[in-house]
Amino acid sequence: MFQSIGDVLQMIASRDWETFRSAVLSRPALFRHIASAVSSCSELNGMTLLHAVVRYNPPLDVVAQMIRLCPDMSAAKDCLGRTPLHVAAGSKASASLLKLLAHACPAACDAQDQERKTPLHIVCDSSCVLFEDDLNENGTLRQPPNHDAVAALLSYSLHVVTLEDDEDMSPLEHAIMSNASLKTVRMLQSATRKRKQLNDGLRSFIIAAKALQVSILSSHASVPSAKKKIRTISVED
Repeated sequence: MFQSIGDVLQMIASRDWETFRSAVLSRPALFRHIASAVSSCSELNGMTLLHAVVRYNPPLDVVAQMIRLCPDMSAAKDCLGRTPLHVAAGSKASASLLKLLAHACPAACDAQDQERKTPLHIVCDSSCVLFEDDLNENGTLRQPPNHDAVAALLSYSLHVVTLEDDEDMSPLEHAIMSNASLKTVRMLQSATRKRKQLNDGLRSFIIAAKALQVSILSSHASVPSAKKKIRTISVED
């Protein structure tokens, strides 16, 4: 049914998921062999089979089965430092698919690519285009950020909302520049406040812990000298 990696990638690009299921996914050993061949192909610049599949917003069961067969693919990065979650975020993937990928590799939510963009930056930045084919016929860019997609990523990481990319912009700033809905902007603002509160709380805890440690050390340091003084007095008496 297919003779090369190119045939498999074409199958994916054409969104022929039924054939992909029956010819590839239903045969675990073959799937792992193809996945390994794709990952080892220098021409693909570090892209995995999962990177290739999630670009086309595939059915959830297809991605779930791929992750079950090759769990490491969900954390793999291409030559630009992008995980499959980055690619899905930049390809208008459904919120459900983003959740599935984030659940498989929560660390991917905070992962920054070569431009220091996380998947959330990409979802919030309508000017961010990962592939030339993502531009439509008129060359115009994507629609404003999808609220459900933003919510899906935030549900797995609040830390990411305070990270800045190489333009020194946060996801919230990108969302505002991308004409995100007021509902989305408010959600990002709320997440930012919560994260800052957590940071402030953690900072206060660390300061208090250090102060307590110094106090305990000082207390322990004074004990030996006190004992020595007592023994000295006892001998002289």
